Amino acid sequence: MTDLMNELPASLGRQKVAFLWLVCGTGNTIYAAIQILTFVNRQIDGSGAASAAFDAMALWYFGIACSIWIIPALLPLVTRRRAAILGSFLLGTFLVVTSVLGGVFDGVRDGFHITATAIIAVALPGACAACASWRLLRVTDVSASLVNESDI
Repeated sequence: MTDLMNELPASLGRQKVAFLWLVCGTGNTIYAAIQILTFVNRQIDGSGAASAAFDAMALWYFGIACSIWIIPALLPLVTRRRAAILGSFLLGTFLVVTSVLGGVFDGVRDGFHITATAIIAVALPGACAACASWRLLRVTDVSASLVNESDI
């Protein structure tokens, strides 16, 4: 019974971290969609540069960049190990920082609504997810000896 009482908060913490990273990934997808729609709108209006177009490499980049956001959410769910939780924290924080920096750069070039979207849709949930990951990492450090990790 004691093991169950120790495992339940850790399991709920891992699910909370995974949910927050999924919200952040969804926000990044919303930001990417608004960025693409702004680009298409500029091309239709004729105010965009004629040489700037989506080639196959840009489409690959968007597909991979939006798909990689699932990894920080999956790592805490599939294992209890500290290395996986730390990897989730580091990868997720890296993705948040690069997306927000890209949003600020694109916002200066294309309009500040893109910067606002990156900050609201990516940075805010990213900060919450990073804090929750850090708390889970600290809790996992304290209760690592309490949780039986042989069944992982």
